[in-house]
Amino acid sequence: MAKLSLLEKIFSITNKGIFKVITILGFSIKIDQTQKYKKICKALSINKNKIVFENFKGNSYGCNPKYITEEIIKRKLPYELVWIVKSVTKEKEMGNFPPEVRLVSRGGVEALKELSSAKLWIDNQRKIYYLRRGLEKRNSQYYIQTWHGSLGIKRVGLDSPLSNVEKEWIPFGKQDAEMIDYIISNSDFETNVFKTNFFGQGNIKPWGHARNDIFFKNTEEIDSIKSKIRKFYNISENKKIMLYIPSFRDNFNLECFNINTQMLKSALNKRFGEDWVIAIRMHPHLKKYSTELFNFSETVIDTSFYPDIQELLVASDGAITDYSSCIFDFMLSKKPAFVFATDIENYNTDRGFYYPLESTPFPVATNNKELEQNILNFDNEKYQKKIDLFLKDKGCIEDGHASERIVDLIEKIMKDEV
Repeated sequence: MAKLSLLEKIFSITNKGIFKVITILGFSIKIDQTQKYKKICKALSINKNKIVFENFKGNSYGCNPKYITEEIIKRKLPYELVWIVKSVTKEKEMGNFPPEVRLVSRGGVEALKELSSAKLWIDNQRKIYYLRRGLEKRNSQYYIQTWHGSLGIKRVGLDSPLSNVEKEWIPFGKQDAEMIDYIISNSDFETNVFKTNFFGQGNIKPWGHARNDIFFKNTEEIDSIKSKIRKFYNISENKKIMLYIPSFRDNFNLECFNINTQMLKSALNKRFGEDWVIAIRMHPHLKKYSTELFNFSETVIDTSFYPDIQELLVASDGAITDYSSCIFDFMLSKKPAFVFATDIENYNTDRGFYYPLESTPFPVATNNKELEQNILNFDNEKYQKKIDLFLKDKGCIEDGHASERIVDLIEKIMKDEV
């Protein structure tokens, strides 16, 4: 750590979030800059052609916002498309975004300026980060909330047991909900969850999730995605891919990710034939720990940093999770999927389930031996019937046309026809 100069010890000014911190002889004074930000943003005029997108705290080009963006570009609509990301420099280096998209950093006042001057916001998370910094929605602006889960088993928001720290988001969560104009749902089940967790706000549209349209593409398009992933990770055509996609724990416990990849690979080879590669994808909150948790090789690969999980799901021949909702996206492919959850009882107490894991189509294992047996005894005919019954029971309406419906709405919003 660099030593402070004598002047810095006597007097310094730094920016920390919304605060300007003035330190004099070791005593600090915090000045809330929220009002300054509000004044700056209110002075901006609204660009009637601008749409601002964000994916899960600026986390790459993916999820529902990506596939809505792709449909807008496909239609060649004359909108200014702005994405808020964690690092503009990093994203430009990776080259994941199309040239039609302009990037802006999540930190600082620039993202607030973009949001304050846009006709439409599209997000898959609550905008609490920006509300804390002074964001205010104006009368002529619109906000579409797509969320990032899907038929998820984990209780969220107001439905989950909340600690005092977690309860701090509630006033901002309610403020966020009051700004929302439209919420996109993919099922009767999800609609009911949204009614509670968005405080009864927002016009809920049961149209399906844009990101799940990918599972309904034609064979040629699906094959193209598979080839893209195999080329990216140098996986030969004669190998099958099993994607392990565990969720994270609120206490950041890492002991639950003790899946035995060699036993898994052996069981898959024996039950399904051919040779299998195990692809590990850790949750965004935990991907930095992936190399500590697993010994990666040619047959156990790390896909934690790939930008779009939907493409990985399409390219995989099977999937394993504990509680991640992406398994319910993967279900639409009708390919084999399994649950490996070593801490079901603790997780149910700490976070809670909307319905028992055992009521899903996926065979449930609480240890590696059970997972091995579930794979070896996998009955595809029974599995397919369970999928159909589960989707019917939850009132799922996915059909591959969600992006089209959402962009139809966007066109009406941009023309002031809603």
